[in-house]
Amino acid sequence: MKKSHIALMAIATGSLIACQPQKPKDETPKEESVPAFDIANLDTTVAPCTDFFDFAAGGFIKNNPIPESESRWGQFNALIERNNEKIKTILESFAGKDGLASGSEEQIIGDLYASGMDTAKIDADGLKHLQPLLDEIAAIQSLDDYFAKMAMFDFKGVQNPFGVYVSPDQKNSSMNVLYAGQSGTSLPDRDYYLKTDSTSVDIQNKYKAFVAQMLELAGSKNATAEAEMIYNMEYKLAEAQMSRIDRRNPELTYNKMSVADLAATTPTIQWDTYFNGLNIAADTLIVGQPDFLQKLDAWYQEVSIEDLKTYIRFKALNSYADQLPSGFEQAQFDFYSTTLRGTKKMKPRWRRTLNNMGGMSEQIGHLFVNEHFSPESKERVSQMVEDLRAAYRDRIQQLSWMSDETKTKAIEKLNGFTYKIGYPDEWEDVSSLKISKDSYLQNIMNITEYRTKENYAELGQPVDKSDWFMGAHVVNAYYNPLFNEVVFPAGILQPPFYNPDADDAINYGGIGGVIGHEFTHGFDDKGSLYDVHGNLSNWWTDEDREAFDKLVQNVITQYDGYEALPGVNVQGALTVGENIADFGGLTLAYYAYQKSREGKPEVEPIDGFTPEQRIFMGWAQVWQTSQTEEFTRNQVMTDPHSPAHFRVIGPMSNMKEFEHAYGCGHSEGSFIRPDSTKIVIW
Repeated sequence: MKKSHIALMAIATGSLIACQPQKPKDETPKEESVPAFDIANLDTTVAPCTDFFDFAAGGFIKNNPIPESESRWGQFNALIERNNEKIKTILESFAGKDGLASGSEEQIIGDLYASGMDTAKIDADGLKHLQPLLDEIAAIQSLDDYFAKMAMFDFKGVQNPFGVYVSPDQKNSSMNVLYAGQSGTSLPDRDYYLKTDSTSVDIQNKYKAFVAQMLELAGSKNATAEAEMIYNMEYKLAEAQMSRIDRRNPELTYNKMSVADLAATTPTIQWDTYFNGLNIAADTLIVGQPDFLQKLDAWYQEVSIEDLKTYIRFKALNSYADQLPSGFEQAQFDFYSTTLRGTKKMKPRWRRTLNNMGGMSEQIGHLFVNEHFSPESKERVSQMVEDLRAAYRDRIQQLSWMSDETKTKAIEKLNGFTYKIGYPDEWEDVSSLKISKDSYLQNIMNITEYRTKENYAELGQPVDKSDWFMGAHVVNAYYNPLFNEVVFPAGILQPPFYNPDADDAINYGGIGGVIGHEFTHGFDDKGSLYDVHGNLSNWWTDEDREAFDKLVQNVITQYDGYEALPGVNVQGALTVGENIADFGGLTLAYYAYQKSREGKPEVEPIDGFTPEQRIFMGWAQVWQTSQTEEFTRNQVMTDPHSPAHFRVIGPMSNMKEFEHAYGCGHSEGSFIRPDSTKIVIW
């Protein structure tokens, strides 16, 4: 199974053993029945055609205030927490045991969890387990020393100003190649440094205070000045970075070049020394941001060695704050969770420990599905995937803006989609990973080094397309353009997404909408650049691409007009891929449901709502969510997903199917877009 490389969110590959997943035990108790749609979650004082989000979610928001330990709360979060409670029971059953087979999933997961829960030992140890790394930083005397140790920082999970990772070649997706890209800043996005409005300046000042606090906790006598210096260093990195919007465009980020040519344009960066430390050899690589690396080369020439050491020292403290004594963890929470997201209270210790076990996601997922996943759900969702594929095929054939030539290629790609549901067919062997109850920090370091080396070992190797990128317990789904596949972990195949006790209309609106959403990612502004084999390749006629790009721009314009907070609008160009996927997902869910009813008796209304109305209720139920202003501001700046409100009304405002289902007109105050401005892509 593939994991996320901690520093750069790159793709790392895990080793596999050929064994079948254990099936849930027959004695597993049946999950508590959940209503298909709880009408108490409606706000009937709002007309559906005025604002369907407020109508469908208003009651939920009123009756479910955001917990102090959260920055947003909704059906999505509630399901995550239900899964986490199940995982907690599993973790505790192993954490208290001695004598488990060394290298077994149970021993690794149990000891990792136990080490994270032992706060008394963590506080007593202080910086003991981080000190060897801090000593290595202190010993740096020159840029030569720094580049000689840069690989070690990578393996230890300390963020460098740039990094490399191994992933499939976007133009030859069957082979793994080396990528290099920008990094180095500690705020969530470059705009946090570059914006000058009063809110941004306040965040910048609080960030400097946080940096100073972390350095003081580690013994610095000049922390305020050092924090100012670190901020200025990161500001220069932020100025040089490519924007999130541009980074979505593979035509800008796919820059294949020889290592020799890269070294010639960045003579200060000692690539050979760095690669030798990583134990990798490459003649070519794909550079995501060549301009950034050239500006970084100049940055290295300007910074003093002492300032660079202070910067790296802070990076080390910030990387491992969760595994250090409580003062470090609290300081990091106060800034990243409270200041940036509006969270008032830390989650309980067990949840924080679980959050830091992401490197063991497949192992946790394996233990989860052994207890909590029904094979029947996998079979039913598999059928729904094919229903959605058939509906998409019909929609493509009916498009008026696409030529027959491009339609043929689109259907070829659609037919080539593969899918994974529930859990991997084979489970990873991590028996060589060393985990004990002795040190939480050392355990996390060991996992980081294990995953990073695992990733680099894939360089030049064929891509294993059986890999998963999420644990089976995760409440999420994804489309992978390089594999041309959609993936639905067991964690999401539960209410409100999929409810075996619900009527089909609710399930098509919920999990059907999610399936359609992931299918449509293969045909959004970015996914549409990849062909049936997962390669970056143009399969469009020029005229069809131009017509599609005009529709994409219309979606950008629509979402640019949504105000998430006073004076803070959604970034249409950042969220356009997810918005197109929402458009397609809900449309496909509607027509797949209609197709599933062919030749069957008419379905009676439930709770006064027709099946067509309940499809839209099923989609809206997934997004019943409220969130803090701080979270919303952060989301708009950094997240390619629009806030929940607009994930509901955005697609529906363009759908005549919704308009007909609820009898909406175009009266003043309606969120429905006039026919002349409706956007229909897929």
